[in-house]
Amino acid sequence: MWDIACKEVSDSFNSKKFLLVLGLFTLFSLAAVWTGIQSYEQNLEQFRNGGGFAPEKPTLLDVFAPLLSFNMPLAAGILALLLSYDAVSKEREEGTIELLLSYPVYRDEVINGKFIANLFTLSLALLFSYGVTSGLAVYMTGQIPSINILIRLSFIWIGTIIYMAFFMALGSLFSTLFRSSWRSLIAGVIILLLSVATPFIAGFTASQIYQYDPDTNRDVVVQRTETRYGNTVVEDSNSEEISREEVRATREQFKDKVSRLSPSNSYVNYVREMLGTATTSEINPTVSASLDNAIGYLIFLLSQTFLMFTASYGVFMRQDL
Repeated sequence: MWDIACKEVSDSFNSKKFLLVLGLFTLFSLAAVWTGIQSYEQNLEQFRNGGGFAPEKPTLLDVFAPLLSFNMPLAAGILALLLSYDAVSKEREEGTIELLLSYPVYRDEVINGKFIANLFTLSLALLFSYGVTSGLAVYMTGQIPSINILIRLSFIWIGTIIYMAFFMALGSLFSTLFRSSWRSLIAGVIILLLSVATPFIAGFTASQIYQYDPDTNRDVVVQRTETRYGNTVVEDSNSEEISREEVRATREQFKDKVSRLSPSNSYVNYVREMLGTATTSEINPTVSASLDNAIGYLIFLLSQTFLMFTASYGVFMRQDL
C-alpha cells in the first residue's frame, strides 16, 4: 500500500497537470486574499477615523474571510476532483490495471494507497497555498499573526483537508463507475456545482412552496388533502392564513434542512464559525467557543467523507476490472 502511495505521490509531483492546477489554485487564492487586504485597509482607515458606528479594529482573519468563505469551497473541490477523477479509469484506459493486479497486491491496498497519496498531495498543495497567501497578507498589512489566529487557521486547514477528501473520494467513485475519465470528471464537477449551489436552490424552492400574497398583510398557504372513497380519490384544497413571519421562518427551516445535505454548506458554516463571522457567533469569541460551535459541522462533513470513501471502496472491491 505504501509503495503504491509513494508511486502516486511521485507521479503527481512530476505531472504537468498537477503543477498547472496548483499554480492556478495559488493565483486564485492570492486574488481572493488581495481582495481581503483591500477590505482590511478600508476598515482599518475607518477605524482610525472613528467614522460610522465605532467599528472594531480589523484583524488578520478578515483578510482570509473572502478566500475561505466564498472561493475555497469551489477551488478546493475542483483541485480534489482533478487529482482523483482518473484514479482508476486512467489505469483501465492504459491497460495497466490488469498488470498492477497481476502482482501480489490486494485490491484494498490499491485503493487505499491511491487515496493516501492523493490526500497527502492535497494537504501539501493546500499548505503551500496557505503559506503563500499568509506571506502576502503579512507583507501587505505589516501585521504578524498571533497564536490565536494561527490556531484558527490550523483548524480551518484541517477542515479544508476533510472537505477536499470528500470530493477526492467522489472522484475515485466516479473513476471506478465510468470507464471514461472525462465522464468521471464531468459527473464530479456537476455534483460540486450542485453542492455549492444547494443553499440557493433550497431558498428558491422554499419560496415557491411557501408563497404569500404581497398585497395583504397575511400569508395564504394552500393545504391539499385527499379522501378515498373506494377506488375514487377526491382532493380537497383548504387555505389557511398565517403571518408572514411564520412563512419566513418555515422557509428558513426548509432551507436549513436541505442545505445540511451539502458538504460545501457544512464546510462554509464550519469556516465562518472558526473565523468568528457566523451570525450565531458571539462578539470576539474565544477559540474554544468557536470550536464548540463548529465541531458539529466538522463531524458531519467527516461522516460524509467516510460514507463517500466507503462507497468508492465497495464499488472498486466488487467490480470486474
